[in-house]
Amino acid sequence: MIRAAEERAFYDRIYAQHLDLPDHALACNRRTLAADLANPERAIYERRRLFETALEKLLAQPVAGLRALDYGCGAGDWGLVLAGEGAEVTFLDLSPVAIELALRRAGASGVAHRVRGVPRDAGELACFADAEFDLIFASAALHHTLKYPDALEELVRVLKPGGRLILAETYGNNPLLNAARRLGWRLHRQPAEAGEEILFSDRELGLLRRHFRDVELTPLNLLAMAKRLFRGRFASPWVRRLLAALEVADRLLLRAFPLLHRHCGEVVVVAVR
Repeated sequence: MIRAAEERAFYDRIYAQHLDLPDHALACNRRTLAADLANPERAIYERRRLFETALEKLLAQPVAGLRALDYGCGAGDWGLVLAGEGAEVTFLDLSPVAIELALRRAGASGVAHRVRGVPRDAGELACFADAEFDLIFASAALHHTLKYPDALEELVRVLKPGGRLILAETYGNNPLLNAARRLGWRLHRQPAEAGEEILFSDRELGLLRRHFRDVELTPLNLLAMAKRLFRGRFASPWVRRLLAALEVADRLLLRAFPLLHRHCGEVVVVAVR
C-alpha cells in the first residue's frame, strides 16, 4: 500500500504547477464551475453529469452560514463554490501545496474571509472538534482516504448529527469497468503515488451505512462510461452527439432494468448522519 508521505509528495508536485497562474485564472465560483462543466474544451467536461448532479445535491439546501469541510479539497473548486454561496469553509488535504493553492484561489475569488486551510492526513483530524461541521463534501476523495486508519471514523466524528456528507465518486461494482480502469492505469503508467488503489463500491457503501441513518445514491453513466475512450476529443460535434445518444440509452436501460444502477461507473452519495 502506498504511504502517506509518497502520496503527499506526488500531489504537491501536481498542484505546484498551478501556483504561478494569474488571479483571473484562479478565481472560482458557482458560475465559473457551471461554465467549465458546459465547455467541451475543458477536461472537467468528461465528468459533467457527475459534477452537475453533485452541484445540484450540494445546493439543494441553503448553505449560507453553514460550517462546511471540503474534504480532500485538491485545488479547492468545491469549497470555493460553497464559500461563494456564503458557507464558512475549511479546506482539508494531505498536500500542503493543495492548501496553499486553494487559499490563493480564495483570495482571487473574493472569499478569503470565509475560508481556512488545514493540511492533514484524513485519519488525524484531532484539530477539529466533535460535530464541528454541518456539511462535508468530497469529490473523488473518499476512495483515497479510506486506506488510512480511522479515516471514516474521524469523518463521522467531525460531522454533526443531522449533517450531510455528499460524495462524488467513481463506482466500482462493474467488473468490466474495473478491468478497463486498471488496464488504463497500466497503459498510461499511472504512478502508484496517485493513491487510486481503492474503487468505491458496495463494500464502502456498507461502511457508510453503519454510521449514517440515511444514504441516498444517484448512480450515473452505464454505457456512457465509453466517454473515457474519447478523452480530449469532446470538442468534436460527432463525439458529443455519440455521447448524448449513449446517455439517452442509459436513461432507457436504467428505467427498464433498475438493477443495472449498481453497475454504473459513477455515483453521487448523500448521507445524513
